[in-house]
Amino acid sequence: MVKILICDDDPTFAQSMFKRILSLPAYTSKSMKLSCLTDIAEMNADTIAQYDILFLDIDLGKESGIDLARKMRKMNPEAVLIFVTNFSEYAPEGYEVDAFRYLAKSELEKKLPTYFEDALAMCRTRQRKVEILCEGESVPIPVQSLAWIESQGREQYLHLVGGCREQLITRLTITQLEDLLVPHGFLRIHKSYLVNMAYLQSFQSTSAVLTIGQTLPVGARSYRDNKQKFVRWQAQQLW
Repeated sequence: MVKILICDDDPTFAQSMFKRILSLPAYTSKSMKLSCLTDIAEMNADTIAQYDILFLDIDLGKESGIDLARKMRKMNPEAVLIFVTNFSEYAPEGYEVDAFRYLAKSELEKKLPTYFEDALAMCRTRQRKVEILCEGESVPIPVQSLAWIESQGREQYLHLVGGCREQLITRLTITQLEDLLVPHGFLRIHKSYLVNMAYLQSFQSTSAVLTIGQTLPVGARSYRDNKQKFVRWQAQQLW
């Protein structure tokens, strides 16, 4: 079930958008649940982090949608986030919170159908799993829950977020894991570290900071090349 939320403090606009989404050919009640949130008092990161696709208004009074998205990202880095706004100047800040699209309210009728289909496609991609042999057992791991991997000798430690287990151990080499995970948005930032770029908050020449608070070392020799890969990945998420 794909959970979709319209988060806007204008009830009239929110209801209009709600009806438009329900009428879209790509929407089906059998596999999707659409909700609407218009009360600013109820708009918090814990609530919106429960959704897979978010249509989030930027202008929410005292707290902007950008600020709310920053808090949400720490709990749900894989949500497909579409900012609904009339202000294009916020676009640069969207990179920081991995915004997928900007939807101008004045272009709702024209662009909503395509953006909705694109968001569904991205959501399904982000819900994918990879099979990794961990301690003699083949484990299906949701890509969005795997934050980073640390190599310690012959064992690689998989650090997970949001599940019942926080760590798994595998005897696959870090190179084997890199080959498996790079197509899913992972980056080898150091000879001993692989990172899910969805969790990268900042990436500097000596260290990388994750949205969950972890700081990891960065390999100096590969930094420039990796920085370019990260920038290209960011652009693909936002175009």
